[in-house]
Amino acid sequence: TNTAAATTTAAGTTEAITTLFPRDSMIVHRLDMDTSGIVIFARNRMAMSKLHKSFRERIGTKKVYEALLLGWLDIDKWIDSAEDDNGDSQAVETENKHTSSNNNNDTPNLGGGEINLPLQRDHRHPPFMRVSTPESESEALRAVLDLNHAGYKKLMAKNPKPSTTHFRILSHESWFGHEVTRVELTPITGRTHQLRVHCAAVGHPILGDSAYGFCGEAHPNGGFTDEVVRGKMGMSPTCATFELRRDAEETVRKEGRTMCLHARRLTVDHPVTGEDVLFE
Repeated sequence: TNTAAATTTAAGTTEAITTLFPRDSMIVHRLDMDTSGIVIFARNRMAMSKLHKSFRERIGTKKVYEALLLGWLDIDKWIDSAEDDNGDSQAVETENKHTSSNNNNDTPNLGGGEINLPLQRDHRHPPFMRVSTPESESEALRAVLDLNHAGYKKLMAKNPKPSTTHFRILSHESWFGHEVTRVELTPITGRTHQLRVHCAAVGHPILGDSAYGFCGEAHPNGGFTDEVVRGKMGMSPTCATFELRRDAEETVRKEGRTMCLHARRLTVDHPVTGEDVLFE
């Protein structure tokens, strides 16, 4: 075959691959640091070129992730709160337990939805990402004018990009006594840190996320203020509490855990036969 896959953590990729494949193996796509799951390596340059094009143009490729989110994401509560429109109703579209699709008959149908939030580089916390708002766009434009480094200026001057994530709730669980929600995440667009920012922006950051989680390096709430996410008329009626985020982060550090985001399924067109190839 011309392609091969390995399941590993990002940190252990190099060591694992050098023991499995020739030294000239070529990576086709990447995972964020601390994200575990499937990675595809090409066995020759022809395969690498075709697979790169497939991922770049999003032709015949589909990625599905699984994650643990802080707090219990309850779709019914989101639907109930949608009656009080606060201006952010178009950001997250939900489907209740009776209408959302579920291809696995063994998994309870707990609902799901779609997150539509444009993303931009965070000029306050580079090189991280954030949800784009009119205020953040204006601030970024003013910041660019004061930059002297040409490369950094070019990076920060990029326009916000539309970003869409589909999610499906798999279960509500308890992790070391902390409420978490297991979800399936499907990125429709492929922006940097998209899943991590989107989850944080709806009030349910990924467990163990050192950047977008509790006291992380990036902007909290994916760029939104606490009032937008958690306020009386906030966007997230099931937002993880401050206490939950704090206590869960303490447990993460105590147990030596990494971010709970896993690339579970990956579909690509075979670079030679054109047939669908599923890694899971």
